[in-house]
Amino acid sequence: MAVALILSSCTGEHPFLQVQLCVANAQGVNLFKKTLQDIAHDEHMRYIDGSEATTRDLKVLKPAGKNIHTDGRLVFVGVEADGYNLMGGNLSLNPYDISVGFGPDTPASRAFSQRVVARLKRHWTLKAVPENSGAFPDPECAHETETPPNNSFKPKPLHGSA
Repeated sequence: MAVALILSSCTGEHPFLQVQLCVANAQGVNLFKKTLQDIAHDEHMRYIDGSEATTRDLKVLKPAGKNIHTDGRLVFVGVEADGYNLMGGNLSLNPYDISVGFGPDTPASRAFSQRVVARLKRHWTLKAVPENSGAFPDPECAHETETPPNNSFKPKPLHGSA
């Protein structure tokens, strides 16, 4: 939902296509960002990563709600050219859920979205977000634990020791 709102605030309209994917872990986030960087390069477009700046802004605003990700796991990226763009992020979604919206609805943007969807499908399963719905957290999206459990061996103290 947040990606749709952000995209609509940038373009004045809702995305004509929105897809959601699960990147599964921090390495998946890195692969997602790298994939978008490669797309931007190949398409002669601009890649923008606003994740850190948006995290700082959210820390100041202190919004209430779940899945805001001010802990450094926020993803807010885009690829843009004159006339069309995509925005992707996980604000209001689980940490490894990513929603990607495309706009505005023009022939060039539709062709671009088809190329991007094909590239994303090389790595992830995509789900179409219903029109005028917005993305919601996917309970099936794997969640990497924030702090790995400490499974190190801890010997028991010897009897009679302090």
